[in-house]
Amino acid sequence: MASTEATVAVETLGVLTSATQAMLAELVAGSGWNQTAQDWAFFARAGTVFGVRDAQGRIVASGAVLPLGEKVAWISMILVAPEARGQGLGSAVFAHCLRAVQSAGRTAYLDATPAGQRIYSQFGFSAQWPLTRWQRDGQGAVDAAAPDPQNADIDSLTALDAQALGAPRPALLADFLAREHSFCVHSPQGFALIRRGRIAHQIGPLLARDADSASVLLQRALQALPGNVFIDVPDARDVLCHQLRAAGFVAQRGLVRMMAGSHPLRGQTDLIHAIAGPEFG
Repeated sequence: MASTEATVAVETLGVLTSATQAMLAELVAGSGWNQTAQDWAFFARAGTVFGVRDAQGRIVASGAVLPLGEKVAWISMILVAPEARGQGLGSAVFAHCLRAVQSAGRTAYLDATPAGQRIYSQFGFSAQWPLTRWQRDGQGAVDAAAPDPQNADIDSLTALDAQALGAPRPALLADFLAREHSFCVHSPQGFALIRRGRIAHQIGPLLARDADSASVLLQRALQALPGNVFIDVPDARDVLCHQLRAAGFVAQRGLVRMMAGSHPLRGQTDLIHAIAGPEFG
């Protein structure tokens, strides 16, 4: 692994041009993922996007690092073009991301697939808790118009989010809310953010002070979404998982939250009924 990493040139992509965005979009599509140009733009603006190019200058592998608060950073978007897989590019760009996090004195977090868990364990990551991506195939378009926006108090949303996660990310929530087709359902007991992805709407984060409140928020969100929907739920949320099955969702894949470092998040995880997404935590 080390010799392969030494021969791979990983670069910081900086400000994303339209050409760069197009190549990153190809990586997402080639992996069947749900991220959009707005997601990539946020990573580049609030964190760092890394890439590996082939001999023709095309980006064939990527990774992203997103700082959260002062002591933590999220690693995600480890993508490799189908034709470039099996050459160690994913491991190389991931190792580069991890070094960037560690050199900044931060603890690294990520949400891994079971296959990824085995790889990341070799880099010193330990498992925290399991979660599952649930998927519902709908009949409507992914760009269906959002309902009339509610007057959500962004300060209240970000305060509850920081309490749940253990690190502040007000810029991320503000970015979600500012996107076309995004909306929020909320109550005094919590909230759910919904945004449009490349192939499905994503519900998350969904934060609530109890299971009943989370169920009500989920129901309100689903009533406004006729199309495909993704939601990533901690496995411990039995009530919500039962509700999703009853609503026609199926488990798409398992995930595991992992960390490497000496500054673990001290969030109130019982508030988390759905994460923002594996790319954001």
